[in-house]
Amino acid sequence: MLKEKKPFNSAIVERVLLIGLESSGKTTLFSHLTGNHVGDEINVKGSTYSIRVQKMADGEFVDSPGIRIDDSLSNHVVKKEIERASRFILVVRGTQFYDELNQLLPLVTDQRKPFVILVSHADKMQESSKRLLRKFMLQHHLPFIVVDSRKVKEEQCANIRSFIYEQEPLTLSQLDLLTKIHLDDVIPKERIFSQNLFGYIQALIFILAIFLVPVVIAYQLSGIIQPLADQFVIHPLSESLNGQPSILKELLVGNYGLLSLGIYSFIWAFPVVVLIGFSTAVVDESGLKDRIVDCLDPPLRKIGLNGQDLVPILTGFGCNVVAVFQTRNCSYCTRTTCISLIAFGSSCSYQIGATLSLFSAAHHVWLFLPYIGLLFLGGILHTRLWYAHGTTALGGPTFIRRSFLQAPTLKGTIFRLKGVVKQFLLQAMPIFILICIFASFLNFFNVIHFIAYLFYPLLALLHLPLDAGVGLAFSMIRKDGMLVFNQGNGALLAQLSVSQLFLLVFMASTLSACFVTIWTIGRELGLKTAAGIVIRQLVTSIICSIFLFVLLFFL
Repeated sequence: MLKEKKPFNSAIVERVLLIGLESSGKTTLFSHLTGNHVGDEINVKGSTYSIRVQKMADGEFVDSPGIRIDDSLSNHVVKKEIERASRFILVVRGTQFYDELNQLLPLVTDQRKPFVILVSHADKMQESSKRLLRKFMLQHHLPFIVVDSRKVKEEQCANIRSFIYEQEPLTLSQLDLLTKIHLDDVIPKERIFSQNLFGYIQALIFILAIFLVPVVIAYQLSGIIQPLADQFVIHPLSESLNGQPSILKELLVGNYGLLSLGIYSFIWAFPVVVLIGFSTAVVDESGLKDRIVDCLDPPLRKIGLNGQDLVPILTGFGCNVVAVFQTRNCSYCTRTTCISLIAFGSSCSYQIGATLSLFSAAHHVWLFLPYIGLLFLGGILHTRLWYAHGTTALGGPTFIRRSFLQAPTLKGTIFRLKGVVKQFLLQAMPIFILICIFASFLNFFNVIHFIAYLFYPLLALLHLPLDAGVGLAFSMIRKDGMLVFNQGNGALLAQLSVSQLFLLVFMASTLSACFVTIWTIGRELGLKTAAGIVIRQLVTSIICSIFLFVLLFFL
């Protein structure tokens, strides 16, 4: 039995919280209500989750993490935000109205604060269900708003905001009535990406298309832009600094300079981020992402991950830093595993370009495909070796969201893309700049060459030239640092057999994530967790390298 509480105090500053299950249309509605603003992304203290906040003239709107049945921490974060909010918008799909509403109501009924129930997917609902909601709204003054959240116009948004602020807390009888409203469910009929072998193959092929194509296009585009940047920006700047103190020149236009490496970082990372961001936004808007994520959830659970982890892992093939930020949407029990797999097995645009360049210079470009395959297998081994407990933590039934497939809207796609670009420019690029400064000092004082000595025992054990130690050290700063292997007109590459080349490139790729990624992991998860990820990756890489050495040279 619900108990009466103190009346709501309307004098406080209005903070409107949007609450809903994943794929309910909550974030799309947030974009409409805030005038298509992305909002400020804020980490929630004491958790790995983030919220979006947009200040408006009449208060502020907050987009909370989508509620998941199998993730108690994300639900706990929402409950904390509920305590801070003054009003709520419960976003439920009209196609699964009863189930979703009765999952959300227990979160807010004890608060005695005003809320409205926005029923999305109006275009998919039956007309009888809409009439029933209108009847309850008129007869019992229940705060329903029925909309197609993808096509809300500005005038409707203004009316929705006014409606929210007009509400008073519901009475106990109204709350009790809400729990008893049944609408007919509407289940999508599409069978694409079913949870069977054929569905898994479909999903994997589609994933290759939506992620590989943008990476290839971005790689070609960056390859065109970089020579132009060298000719018209980097070289003139370098010449203008002749006669200046050597440390200043190193800091600005050296191998890791703010202007040289900073510009290269932008040229090679930004196109990948934009194109993959656009691709994922289209897939997300269309409902395909949910289908793919749900389809591949069962096999991913066998290695301690779930379907939600798939998107940041694949984004890592463009930029590991952005991928680490995207893991904020992962479940608490899988986030560390997901980040560890990104650091080990997701080849960023720099790494892909460097490995292709090395294999091509050695006239063995065909090695790239087995190299990618080995990274994939090594990543699976890595997660099974260190994070096997994740498979038991995930042990519950897979939840299917039954998402509808629909044509993506331009406005919704641009909104999602804006969030990705804003995250890259305001969070990733500042980290790149800091690493440029740090790496420049390391290079100027020859610290990197001292680090190279640490790899000599491992190189000797695997019968690899000791000169390769410098390339391994440089690859720890940034992944295309392995291009040092090709310096001196390819003298080192000329010494290597095909097996040695393959082994050396694999080691440079996996011994450690680049400094930028490690820095980002430390900021997101803490230094202790970041150090644990680095050590585990080093051990896994050495184990895989020794096994690969035995396989290539003795079998």
